[in-house]
Amino acid sequence: MDRLASWYAVLLGAIALSSLVQTVFLVVLGLRGRRLAQRLDEIQQGLDREIRPSLESLARMTRNLSEVSDLAVLQARRIDALVVDTTERFEDVAALLRGLLLRPWGRFGRISAFVHGIRRGYEVYRRLGASEPRRAANLRRRDERYDEDEHLFI
Repeated sequence: MDRLASWYAVLLGAIALSSLVQTVFLVVLGLRGRRLAQRLDEIQQGLDREIRPSLESLARMTRNLSEVSDLAVLQARRIDALVVDTTERFEDVAALLRGLLLRPWGRFGRISAFVHGIRRGYEVYRRLGASEPRRAANLRRRDERYDEDEHLFI
């Protein structure tokens, strides 16, 4: 039994030693973990100090860009309305001018057409009147030629 008791004492010492090693390991691990957490906090605070102004600036730029975009859309709508209004007014003025100018030109055009018709009729009359003797001679010659060929037709 003495031997068994000595084994118990050795095993109990090994358990105590491993518990002590484990405790030291856990204490060192806790200290290192705490130091790591502090370091991560410092890094986070540093990033917050450095990045936060940039993020705020980016957010401000985004808001400004949104406002500019809204204003551009509003201006585009105004320009579109202005162009439509101007086009309608131009068409109204063009129709008014067309009505004012075409009425007198219509009367003038009818008078001009009448005068042109009289001139043309006079020219035709002169040609036909002046060429009457020649025309009669041509008709007689044609009749003589056809008389010779009439027996060819059935």
